[in-house]
Amino acid sequence: MTTFPISGPLSLGDLLDRTFRLYRAHFGLFVRTAALFLVPMLVASGLLTGAASADSFALLAGMMTGDVSTQPTSDTGTQGWVFLLSGLSMLVNGFVVLVLTRQSIDALHGEEQPIGQSLATGWKRLWTYIRMLIWQGLVYFAVTAGLLLVLGILVFLIVAAATVVGLSLDLGSLLDFDSPAGIVAVIGAGILVFCGYILAVILVMLPIIYYASRWIVAVPVLLDGEWRAREALRRSWALTQGHIWRAVGYSVLLWLLSFLVVSLPVIVAQMGTTALFLADQMFLAVALSTAVSAIFSILWVPFNSSALVLLYYDLRVRKESYDLDLRIDQMAAALDEESAETETGSQG
Repeated sequence: MTTFPISGPLSLGDLLDRTFRLYRAHFGLFVRTAALFLVPMLVASGLLTGAASADSFALLAGMMTGDVSTQPTSDTGTQGWVFLLSGLSMLVNGFVVLVLTRQSIDALHGEEQPIGQSLATGWKRLWTYIRMLIWQGLVYFAVTAGLLLVLGILVFLIVAAATVVGLSLDLGSLLDFDSPAGIVAVIGAGILVFCGYILAVILVMLPIIYYASRWIVAVPVLLDGEWRAREALRRSWALTQGHIWRAVGYSVLLWLLSFLVVSLPVIVAQMGTTALFLADQMFLAVALSTAVSAIFSILWVPFNSSALVLLYYDLRVRKESYDLDLRIDQMAAALDEESAETETGSQG
């Protein structure tokens, strides 16, 4: 069986190269595992979403043409089923990620356990994984809410100060579109508002990116031991200490690959099917675009799981000399085997 030992710290390019090699060597196992659960979910999602989209499109078309008699063709509970399926899909996707992560860890060490065993491991760790996501969500919410509160206070103070300063100004003349000064003032205010919005988005996203980078290997940590949710987050935080930019860069590389491999083909498929089919065939258009999404997701999710596993062990090499531990274990195993053979020979 092909093995891919971590023999030392790897560059980001080497990590992706090892990921491609690991993925290619176990392509059949990884894709079968992903397809086993993702295909049924994506098919069901495509059917329900297609029905809901067809109803919404037909209703919108009726409103635009004044045809109030236009009614949805499917059951009124379709939207509720779509919402319920979305929650179930999140659970299934999480379970698949856990199973594929376990398989990637085993494959990296030259092992290939039966798929049933990896499924059992994924199920065993699923609820811990959910608790970990809840902790992450709470942190993201607290950080975002705190930043928005601070930004809101700053905006209020700026507006209040501007109001006080501008009380003595003739605001009506400044907002007069018939004068060049008024046009410049309105354009300038619009630019300031737009820049302020972009700045607010950046300020909110930066801490989220930071926390996501510190927790980037939390799932491999969870599958590599009996860690609890908060313990897995703390261990990922410790492993990324001093390697934050490396984690951010790796995340950006994976995002770019995801966009090229999954998002872009799906967008093209959605635009193409929407342009080819008429309104009364919107169901078919959504179903076909969902099928394309399923194919590319099945190919991508195993690769992404393997990539994070490789990063996890690379960080262990850098922080814990994991490669040295492996060599010591291999040497110890070789010595034990040699001793056993010598003892057997002397007894014979």
